[in-house]
Parts: sequence; C-alpha cells; structure tokens
Amino acid sequence: MTTINPMTSSSYVSTGLTDLDTEALIEEAYNADMAVADTVQVEIDELELEVAAFKDLQDLLEALENAAEALTAKPELDRLRDDVWVEKSAYLSSSDANTDASDVVGVQVDNEAASGKYTLEVKQLATNHKLGGKTYNSATESLGLNGSINVAAGANYDGVDIEVTEDMTLKDIANAINEESDLSGVTANVLKISDDEYILVLSAIDTGQEIQFDMGGADISIAQALGLLNANGQYSNELVSADQAVFSIDGVEFTRSSNTIDDVIDGVTLYLYAEEEGSEVTLEIEEDGNSAYEAIKSFVDAYNKLRSFVLTNQAYEAGEGASEDAVLFGDSLLSSIMSTVYNTLSFNGSSDTYATLASMGIAFDDSNYLVIDEEVLEDAIISDFDAVADLFSFSGEADSDSLLVSEADGNYTGTFTVDIEVDANGNVSSASVDGNDSIFKIDGNKLVGAEGTEYEGLTLFFGGGNSESVEVSISSGLAYELNSTLDRYTNSADGLISSRQDRLSVQVDNLEDEVDNITADAENHVAKLVDRYSAIETKLYQLQLMREQLQALWGNND
Repeated sequence: MTTINPMTSSSYVSTGLTDLDTEALIEEAYNADMAVADTVQVEIDELELEVAAFKDLQDLLEALENAAEALTAKPELDRLRDDVWVEKSAYLSSSDANTDASDVVGVQVDNEAASGKYTLEVKQLATNHKLGGKTYNSATESLGLNGSINVAAGANYDGVDIEVTEDMTLKDIANAINEESDLSGVTANVLKISDDEYILVLSAIDTGQEIQFDMGGADISIAQALGLLNANGQYSNELVSADQAVFSIDGVEFTRSSNTIDDVIDGVTLYLYAEEEGSEVTLEIEEDGNSAYEAIKSFVDAYNKLRSFVLTNQAYEAGEGASEDAVLFGDSLLSSIMSTVYNTLSFNGSSDTYATLASMGIAFDDSNYLVIDEEVLEDAIISDFDAVADLFSFSGEADSDSLLVSEADGNYTGTFTVDIEVDANGNVSSASVDGNDSIFKIDGNKLVGAEGTEYEGLTLFFGGGNSESVEVSISSGLAYELNSTLDRYTNSADGLISSRQDRLSVQVDNLEDEVDNITADAENHVAKLVDRYSAIETKLYQLQLMREQLQALWGNND
C-alpha cells in the first residue's frame, strides 16, 4: 500500500506485513527536522511585523512632514508664495442696518493684497446699451430692404457690415447680426409685443459701451429704415443707456465701464452688484487667521497620531514585559526619531510674545500628547500674526527695503551684516561679511552664498542703487526645522527608515531561503528513510517467510 505523509509530498511503500510503524517513524523524523524550520519561521513572522511597523511609522512621519510643510513659508517674494502665512481674507459690512453688504458688492482677494480697511460706495452700475427699432406687423415677412448695416459696441470690437437683402425678415436680420456678434460686440433679438407688433432689439455685450452704426463713415440708411436711428442719425428708441460704473473708495470717486473692478486696489477684485448711493460698505482685508489655525491644528493632530503609535510600541506591564503590540519596543531608531521630534517641538523663537508652542496655547499633557488651548491660540493669531508665523516658518528679514532674502535651504540661521558696494552704473561690484568678500558670489543683482561656506544655499537679491550695509536675520522656524530633520529618516532613497526596512527585508529573504533549504533537506531525509524502511520491511518479510518454511519442515517445535 502507498502512504503519504501529510507534511511532505514524498511517498513510500509499506508492505504492511511487519509490526513496524514505519509511517510514524518517518513522520517523527520529518517533524524533528522541521522543528528548526518552525523556529526560523517564528523569526520571519517577527521580522515581518517589524517591517509593517516601520511602514506605519514612515506613513505617520510623512503625514507630520506634510502638516509641517503647510506651515513653512518659502523664502521668496510674497507674490510667489501660496502658504497660509500670506493668504488673505476679506470681510464686508454695511453702514445701513437694512442693507446686506454682500448684496451691494462682492470681493475676491489674492495673497499679494495688503492688509487694510477701505470704505466703498456704489453710486451707479455700468449697464449694457440697448436699442429698439420700429414695430412691424410680422417677424417672418420680407422687409424689402437692400444694403448693409454697420454695427459695433466698444473699442474692443470692429465695425462689421451686415448685408441686408429684400427677402430678409426681421428674424433673418437678427440672426445675421448674431452670427457676427463675436466681432461686433452686439447681439440682436426680436421681441413680440403683441400678435401683430414685433420689434428688433440690439444689446451691447460689454457694459458701458455704446452701439454705433457709422464706424468708418458707413452708410446708416438701413439702421434708419429699421427705426434704430432717426433722420438725424440719433437713437430713435434707446431702451437702456450705456452707463458707466461710478463708485468711490475712501472718498475718491472712480468711473469704469465694467462692474468688475480689478485695477484700483492691488490684489483685490470688486464686483459691483447694486446701486446704494449714500450707503457705505466697509471692506477689511486681513491675514487669513482661519487657514493658519486649521493648519496648526492639522500639525498637532499629525503629531498626536505619531505619539499614539509610539505609546503602543512602548507599552510595558510590570512583571509581564512588553505588550504583544509593542513591535518596536526598545528600538533605537524609534527612540532617535522621537528624540528629534521632541527637541524640535521645544523650538524657541526670537519673538518677545510667542516664542514657543506653549506661549500660544499648545502644550504637552501627562502622556506627551499636544493639547491646544483654543482661546489662547486664537488670541495669538489675532494679536500678533507675524510672530506666530515666525515661530513655525522660515523667516528672512533685512533692515533695508533694498535687500530681499530670496532663497534659503535652512542650513544657516542667525544674524549677519553684509556690506554691498555699487559701481557708478548701479551694479553690485562687491559684497562682504566682516571684510570677507569671498562669502557671496555676485550674479547680477543676486548675492549667492559660496559653496563650502556656512552661507551656502542662501541667495540675497539687492535692488538698491547705492552702496549699503544691511543687517540680515534668518530663522528656520519650528516647522521648517522639523521638515529638515525628519528628512534623514523619511527620505525614500536613503532615509534611515527605508534603510532599516531594506535590511529587515534582506533578513526575511535569507531566512525564507533557510526554511526552503531545511524543508528540502527534510524531504530528502524522508525519501531516504522511505527507501531504508522499505528495504528493512522487505528483508524482515523474507526472514519471516523463511521461518515459516522451516517450521513447516521441522514441525511446530521451538
């Protein structure tokens, strides 16, 4: 008969004619060999748990980095930035309790808009010019007109000749005008006043622009025949005049052809909705404190998720040892990471008011989670927005408007004075710090920190026309510094976590190869035992037969 060991694919033949339990013996030998593999497999399982734990740690740290990045200002011109520290919010209020300010004017602000307060009054809205012609009994009967009508509305459009033939109806003429509206800036409609009264209506596409029929001295006879112009060439039936928008800002009156105003206050677009002469609307532009608050809250949340992970992996019970879930208990890399994070969170800025997280209402509790005192944080953002920004983000300041910190990689922090010399043509000829003119390389109006110096990675832009000595102060900020320090752990190419995962994966692969080898050896051992026990069984069987034959010859005597 054929017996298959459940733990191996090898098979062997058992005669079943002896009392030897060869199957049990082979299984026992196989299990003894595989006991080593079982031990190795336990080690593999533990390593794979570590790999998964480091993957979770990587994800949590990247989330913290992303949250920190949202709080990190780029060292460049404000107009090029899009971080929360340059975002602006606009608020509208009306002097008339019965008037909703948002019904009078709308507003959109860009990051480049300066903070400030403005008083607006909408005196007149810009309107689309509309002209009506004379009435006709039908819109679909031929009018019998021959010639052309030249029409345009505004400087952005050219006069277009619309050919009119005898067989054309009122609707035909309207359609012909609409086909050229992109070029003329004029649209046409036929309105039904009653069953036997129809009128052609022309409308300017743009507000504040008058419809004209005599561009370039064009013939106006068809326009007159349609009743759009009278015999004197004047409008016969002006339905809506082409009014300009009239409004005032801080008492200064402005006139525009459009109700969308984007050329009065830098970075601000106004949308005029309603005429409210005598009713004032106050526009306040401020830093977007809500966005900053939410970004800070997201940063705290990201840290607290990391802290929860750490507590799980540090869980320990007296007399019991590390918790089953504490996969990274006692791991030196985890300890190093958290030491870095804690040290960075203890960052101390230069502000007299908000130099630490605790000073703005963000403190550690007994479990080292971060807790926000909402009232204190909100007050900090409102009372000294710049100080809060400086604590978290990169800050590069110069005591001269002529010099701008345009680039920095965060390696240099501190204060220095740069002496800038300008030649007769207004070009920068030299830049030195403490008399050393090799620290910065001159590239046009840019001062670039020389490679190998502590100023490497720093770029200044000088826009002045005279020689100056300028003091420059650079602070990396908490979020900026955290991003820089965590990168050595999280970098996917050569970060410490990635390197650890790679080493663990190599260990797993090697141990899996070891298990495969042990299994192969065990199965080879089984195969040899099968052959050996088969031979033994055969030999014993032969001996048994011989004994039986001898007994038959000699009788059943012992």
